[in-house]
Amino acid sequence: MQITGEHSSAFLQRFVNFYDGVIVGVDIRATLGKLATVRLDIQAMDTTRPVRGPLVGARKSEWCQVRLTVHGVSEYRFLESRRYPYRVLSDGLAVAASPTEFVLDLDPGPDDWNPSQVHRQGNYSKQYVVGERGDYEVSDIP
Repeated sequence: MQITGEHSSAFLQRFVNFYDGVIVGVDIRATLGKLATVRLDIQAMDTTRPVRGPLVGARKSEWCQVRLTVHGVSEYRFLESRRYPYRVLSDGLAVAASPTEFVLDLDPGPDDWNPSQVHRQGNYSKQYVVGERGDYEVSDIP
């Protein structure tokens, strides 16, 4: 399903803004002369899947796997190191979708967010994908 500007807020709310989500896969497909496609597999809570049985702590939703695919990628940056492990999305993620551009920020920080952050130096927005459009699929965790 495509993530559009008008549905991006509902998309983020459904997955609790991906807070504490875990990136479990990154796949970059590039072909000579074409823009790349980036696919991310992220485990996150899905509010449309209520917990069955007794609640565990404050958790009210089941975890699922969300596959985010960004098409027509013009820019991306992924970081991973022992000092800065970026697989856990401590601050969730942020998206901005327009008819011509899709911005996925996997490190938006705790403050108000703007898509232009992905191009600025600073403590946040160090991990992102910019492309033409973003889609997602939801499945059970394998």
